[in-house]
Amino acid sequence: MKLRLESFGELRLIDLAGQPVAFPEKGLLAICYLLDRNLQNGVGSEYPRSALARFLWDSHDNPDIMANLRKTISRIQARQTELGTELLIFTATGVRIKPDAFVCDLFELAKPDGGGALENLRRLVAVLRQDFLAVLADQSVSTRQWIAGQRDRHMAILVDALKTALPTSRSREDISLIKEAALRIFRDAPDDENIRRILLEAYESEGQLENARRLFEASRHGLEGALDIGLDVQAMREVRKVFAGSQSPSSVMEPLSDGGSRVARPLPRLVLLPPGGMDAAGALPMLCGPLIEDVTIGLCALNTVSVVAPHTAARIAGHADKAELILRHSISYVLDTRLTDHALFVQLIHASGDEVIWAERFNLEKYDLISHRRDIARRIARELAGQVHRHETMRHSFEGNSAAYHSYLLGLRDVKRLSLPDIRRSRKAFREALQHSAHFAPALSGLSRTFVVEWLLTARGDRELLGLAEDYANRAIVADPSLAAGFRELGVAKLYLGDIDESLLALKLAEELSPHYADGIASYADTLVHASRPADALIKIDRAISLNPLSPTDYLWTAAGANFALGHYAEALEQISAMDDRTPADRLSAACWAMLGDMKNARLYMRKVREIYPDFDVDKWLSVVPFKEQWQKEQYREALRRAGF
Repeated sequence: MKLRLESFGELRLIDLAGQPVAFPEKGLLAICYLLDRNLQNGVGSEYPRSALARFLWDSHDNPDIMANLRKTISRIQARQTELGTELLIFTATGVRIKPDAFVCDLFELAKPDGGGALENLRRLVAVLRQDFLAVLADQSVSTRQWIAGQRDRHMAILVDALKTALPTSRSREDISLIKEAALRIFRDAPDDENIRRILLEAYESEGQLENARRLFEASRHGLEGALDIGLDVQAMREVRKVFAGSQSPSSVMEPLSDGGSRVARPLPRLVLLPPGGMDAAGALPMLCGPLIEDVTIGLCALNTVSVVAPHTAARIAGHADKAELILRHSISYVLDTRLTDHALFVQLIHASGDEVIWAERFNLEKYDLISHRRDIARRIARELAGQVHRHETMRHSFEGNSAAYHSYLLGLRDVKRLSLPDIRRSRKAFREALQHSAHFAPALSGLSRTFVVEWLLTARGDRELLGLAEDYANRAIVADPSLAAGFRELGVAKLYLGDIDESLLALKLAEELSPHYADGIASYADTLVHASRPADALIKIDRAISLNPLSPTDYLWTAAGANFALGHYAEALEQISAMDDRTPADRLSAACWAMLGDMKNARLYMRKVREIYPDFDVDKWLSVVPFKEQWQKEQYREALRRAGF
């Protein structure tokens, strides 16, 4: 009786009638393992019993594994006698399979490509719909490692088959097959750049970016959804371009035009600057030096970043021109540290863009620094490693395209200035970056921000600007669902579109993705102001300011708005006075002075607003600015009316 062994999904034997046949699971696992060895090595030689026992039970020193093997062999032989067939042949010292006694789905992986590339792909997709050995009752460490290796190999076979079949696909049926193969790979490797780009290009050519966003978002949360993801012929042309230009991201050597290779790019360099005032009296300054050294030593174990030695770091920290030394020593990242009252403030800066990537304040009052120093060091080192890795992944999107990266940095600089000329310069720079790299998520999210800021500054209630902001935020999320900035910009756009609950959800996701992303937390605070939760907003904006103490203008604007809603008008004016450019908050200044009864100052700021926006209308403005509860809108209306608007 010839049986069929199924190994993808549930491991089982099937008879000619399609009914399951009982057989010891360890025996079926041994068949799969030995069959794989035969398929890889092309031989049917005998395998030692002791090696098989170690594979199945994972113990080199435990004599019980041979007893376990003898019991399993006895059960297998008894069952084979009942079935009247022999799948495994045992000798005194070894074991081998009898491959002509059964058929197996694993044979499909080894078949020659006789029917053409598309038929080969169709066969593989049918076999690989389920994971290899997806359900096993008992697994050793060796077994788990082997299964994981097999699954990786199977996906590599499927990727190669997909690449081979792609140029020959023409009909809608062929395209459906390509789609199914790409999604099967995406299920196991949602971060695979080639596969993500295939799906992204296809969706964009169809005008179905929302479906792509849902798919990628579902994968980020570990969900599986039944989505309509059909591809058309035009999409396949875009997909072929992607594969034609693809390059393995794991390559250690970079090819040269003459056919040779060069050593891959050097690791980014990180310097940890010890805080100033280390010679001050007290235990805290004395212990902070060793703390930073502990962090440095911990990072030295990584192979993803090169860490500058503590001695050199101390010399840089004490130098009058730190920037010059950082440039001279080709340092990519700087961890700047400062001691405040019973707290250590750390800030990770990307040196070339002067961009704050991550910041945190460690309240050292909560710790016995002598006994907890290493715990704090491990926490800082873990965060640093993750932040540098994420930033390097983003930066590598522009490898070999310095013009695009330069444009992005210019846009990043200008978008922080709240004036229309700067915002429009920033938009132009982000668009130039996207001309070189159409799916670069940070530039897409930056473009989204320019439309929101223009909407705020012009105060005309132009929903077209908000629609563009929402569209580019969604594009940023599709391009990179792990980037918090896309969710931040989506949350801001949704806020001014009046979807306050959706705004809060998007900004909560941004905070979950990047708990130390000060700009995202500041936007969350702003939405809480509009959600009529000003007290919660103040807590959030204080957190953002603690992460970014030299705060940009919009942080202070948000803090002022929260204080205004709480009736703290003097505190709101104090926040506005700290802004580098107070012009964007002139309306709020007028409202605060009016509520304090100082009509002279209220009229002064009212006239300033009129000079820039002569057609400003209170009712029109309040009709488009979202507030969840009516009391907040009426408070603002009354204040502006008192000010003379």
